Amino acid sequence: MPVVESRAQSAKRLTFDEWWHVLEQVHLSSSDDAIGVELARRVGPEHVGVIGYLTLSCKTVLEAFQHFERFQKLLYEGPRARLELKDGLAGLIWDTGYGASTRLSDQVILAGFVTFLRRMTGQQVEVEWGEAERVEAERVEVWWHDVPAAQAFADLTGGELVTGAAANALWFDARVLTMPLVSHDDDAFQQLQQNATDALANMPDLGQFTALVRQQIIEHLPLGTASQTCIAQKLAMSERTLLRKLRQSGVGFRDLVGDVRMDLARMYLLDSHLTLSEIALLLGYAEQAPFNRAFKKATDKTPGQWRTEFMTT
Repeated sequence: MPVVESRAQSAKRLTFDEWWHVLEQVHLSSSDDAIGVELARRVGPEHVGVIGYLTLSCKTVLEAFQHFERFQKLLYEGPRARLELKDGLAGLIWDTGYGASTRLSDQVILAGFVTFLRRMTGQQVEVEWGEAERVEAERVEVWWHDVPAAQAFADLTGGELVTGAAANALWFDARVLTMPLVSHDDDAFQQLQQNATDALANMPDLGQFTALVRQQIIEHLPLGTASQTCIAQKLAMSERTLLRKLRQSGVGFRDLVGDVRMDLARMYLLDSHLTLSEIALLLGYAEQAPFNRAFKKATDKTPGQWRTEFMTT
């Protein structure tokens, strides 16, 4: 999962763009189809910064889930998870407002969360529930229609794997929420909660604005209307204000559009049902040639070469 220090230590969270790039490089350098599962097995508090140690110091799983929901913004600039109770199950559902992630990223985050939950609880459920066993998800929902090393992924998370879902989600028996945490520490909890609260209060909103513009770009690219004029109008501001606020967050509009296109391109190229011409249209290009040039400039490979290499590895 994205490595992030506390806001007192670092002014920069890992963006999802950076996270996806790191995972892509790891995947390309590995011949193991289950690399995402192996990464998820190793998730610990040191990988999620202050929010990891804060949740470990909570009293119960419910309290840990609530604090993760409250402070997850400290972890990354991306989709948020919300806690829901339904039909005897407790679920963490990730919103889809940020746009598409990658199969590998979703796999590491979902399975990594289960790994972390087992660490928090000592991996055992209460004996009175029946025979003691490791904590497992009742159901894991992913919006992808397939995931890498699906059987290994399901073996790690437990429960039913549902593909093609409306959103990514982890569902547990609601009784899991009452489980005590083995690392609960009142003093540490009070200090870490204060640190997280201060960090959240001092966070600028520029990342939120960039994410908002990014989402507008994602929605308008297939329509061919992802221009700064159109996006400014949708956000009810002048083009000058749009560009100024983006500059304050350290990004230019043209660069942001380019980044979004390349992120989406990599995702679409993983879908063998999409032709290169179709992908070009989805990215707002009138024809395939400019898409080919832009992609090669960004990756040193043509879209066809990248797709072939990625599928082969």
